[in-house]
Amino acid sequence: MELFSEGQKWVMTDAVFGTWFGEVIDVSDEGRSGEIVITDEQGNVIDTFTGTATDFQASGEWQLIDE
Repeated sequence: MELFSEGQKWVMTDAVFGTWFGEVIDVSDEGRSGEIVITDEQGNVIDTFTGTATDFQASGEWQLIDE
């Protein structure tokens, strides 16, 4: 299981909706939980996710961006 760290970046590409980016802005529970701001390709805020790293990654669509 991957843990969240502040500033961590994720990407998801969808054939219909395009590419979305997620950036971890807050972590808790030693990285097991966090808050992620989700933006589109133009940088518009689409949504936020608050929850566990396990739940976020369970979709299998989000991929960690190597920096």
